Amino acid sequence: MTIELLDKPSSASAASAKSVMPKLPYQALVISSVERFDAMRDVWNDFLKQAGVHNLCMFHGWLMTWLRHFQPEQLFIVIVKDDEGRWVGAAPLKISTSKTGLTHRMLRHVQFIGTHPTVFDWMTFAILPGADRQVVMDVVARTLQKAKWDVLDLMYTLEHDLLERFCHSLGKAEPAQVIQETTPIPYLRLPATEAEYEPTRRKKTRLEVNRHCNRFAKDFGNPLRLEFQPATEASDAILTRFFAGHIKYWAEKGFKSDFQRFPNLFQFYKDMLAYSQQQVVESEPRLLFSVLKMDDYQLSYHLGFWQGNGYLSHITHFNQGFKGYSPGTIHMDKLVFDTIRRGGVEFEFGRGDEPYKKMWTQEKKPLWNMRIFRNPVSQAIWNIDILLKKMTGKAVE
Repeated sequence: MTIELLDKPSSASAASAKSVMPKLPYQALVISSVERFDAMRDVWNDFLKQAGVHNLCMFHGWLMTWLRHFQPEQLFIVIVKDDEGRWVGAAPLKISTSKTGLTHRMLRHVQFIGTHPTVFDWMTFAILPGADRQVVMDVVARTLQKAKWDVLDLMYTLEHDLLERFCHSLGKAEPAQVIQETTPIPYLRLPATEAEYEPTRRKKTRLEVNRHCNRFAKDFGNPLRLEFQPATEASDAILTRFFAGHIKYWAEKGFKSDFQRFPNLFQFYKDMLAYSQQQVVESEPRLLFSVLKMDDYQLSYHLGFWQGNGYLSHITHFNQGFKGYSPGTIHMDKLVFDTIRRGGVEFEFGRGDEPYKKMWTQEKKPLWNMRIFRNPVSQAIWNIDILLKKMTGKAVE
């Protein structure tokens, strides 16, 4: 698989780099144009599949939809190729100034596409199996060092190994100082059939779900059903109700929902549903919007990712009028069984270690954040903002 070099470095910078750095067996190209990345759908998605990446947030449809609604100041997607022109690595990055903080706004942040507003659960660097992982990270680091930035701020990454390699590539000798563990993703390994799952299903979960289902049957006499919503005007209305409930729920707790802070998020998810509806191949990752219903009552809402080989829970909300019946628990349990029927091998419960997730699993995937400052001045500016937040009682990231 080959692709033409889209953005070439200047001859001056290339000559300077060549004089001080040894030649690497891989080379980089940087995609800095949204239009050019838009034309790369097939080649990008094909590479992710070859690299064994199944996360919807890494796929072209998700990245492009995000870029259309939240275009960064600078796109910085790094493609690493070998001497035969084959892709061996990819890093979907962007560079933007901070939108929050008093002094943070002065800093240029290198981040994964999809950050601020954060709508992904995790990201990674895509690397072809068999490629030299250290050299791939060396190439990405060397390419990044030619750009103008102040803070490298990579959030929610699965592979600590790659962050550590990246840290060394950027000349940081102490990865433990800049790589920190953050909220994990609880997950459940799934068997091939529902019959195989039942004996391993936690007894407490089965009893809890059955108890609430029986209460619904006793009090209302109507069956519950799980419905996946297509991208239609009717589903838009349901999605609107979902987001309005999400905003209200967090407002009552004294917080602003991201759907209130970033109004474009609503259209982002609408567009992602429309994009996902076009995916006819079952293995293609897509966004799923499901509703737990009883007649015309909408009891629970759920946005999640079908990853082609499993499911990732993303955003949930339930009708507070039925809180005592735990519709969210029933909904989640039905999604686990639906994932088994789809042939999924894993169910991820989304970023965060909320207690309710322990009903299904105790296993967790650790996630890591890495923050590196370009120089002491950048770090000093960052620390000023942290000090100001502490003085005013605001949360520190």
